[in-house]
Amino acid sequence: MMLNRNNFRPKDYVRPTTLAQTIRLLVDNGHKARLIAGGTDLLVEKDPAIETIIDVADLGLNYVKQDNHGIKIGAATPFAMLETSPALGKGPYNILARAAHSVGTPQIRNVATIGGNICSAVPSADSLPALLALAASVRIVGSSGERTINLSDFFLGPRQNALNTGELLAEIQLPTAPARTAAAFSKKGRVSVGDLALVNGAVSLTMSPEGVCEDLCIILGAVAPTPLRAKKAEAMLRGEKPEKDLLSKAAECAAGEISPISDVRSSAEYRRALSRVIVERMLTKVVDSLSNYGKGAYNGDQ
Repeated sequence: MMLNRNNFRPKDYVRPTTLAQTIRLLVDNGHKARLIAGGTDLLVEKDPAIETIIDVADLGLNYVKQDNHGIKIGAATPFAMLETSPALGKGPYNILARAAHSVGTPQIRNVATIGGNICSAVPSADSLPALLALAASVRIVGSSGERTINLSDFFLGPRQNALNTGELLAEIQLPTAPARTAAAFSKKGRVSVGDLALVNGAVSLTMSPEGVCEDLCIILGAVAPTPLRAKKAEAMLRGEKPEKDLLSKAAECAAGEISPISDVRSSAEYRRALSRVIVERMLTKVVDSLSNYGKGAYNGDQ
């Protein structure tokens, strides 16, 4: 059903200073409330059902912290901060900085936040493949307490997530990557800058000293109702030496696992062909990086 955006006239704007206040506002207002940090999605959707806007800018959820357990990112952290974060500037984490750089324009990246990108649950959201390839989890707080779930369990369908009434996404957690791990991110839009993805994706791969693929993750976005993990393609490579022919076969397999749609931006056939190319290029990139491990050329920034 089409929304009448002319009727978008929220009655209240509040800016709480604690999580407890925020949760109470969410409970009291239910589906009539909308959290914002950057507000970029809200200003596009203009859902007339929204009566109360809750701004989370004062909750202290704008940070990138690294410790011995990995990296923690506040849900209200803007993409501009992610793309320049030293913690995300090296190793496999670099793909999140690259994904952040691909979001919109500089003006959008200065206000749009990673938490909003996740909670929108749009299949083409650029941060999602990178986060999933890095085995991210999310910390959720609400009226019933705290819970942490794998990000892969957060997406229920297009624009549908696992948040219950009275809950908000507070933090994204990235575990420490295993040694000899490289990652790659790729995005293809209709134009090179500021466009939504026709297909986006990310790959992370861990290789043994003998050159055998110990583990990997292949994620594709904008090709299914939720970001898709190409598990059959992964199974073809796991435990094998990733030779060129095998990478090509795995990419073909990944393209067969997706369920793209045709719309005004692209045909399903083009998305499927593009997915194969993107996966093969990403796999080749990480394998080449890890093949140079210990030779002075590898730095993980793939």
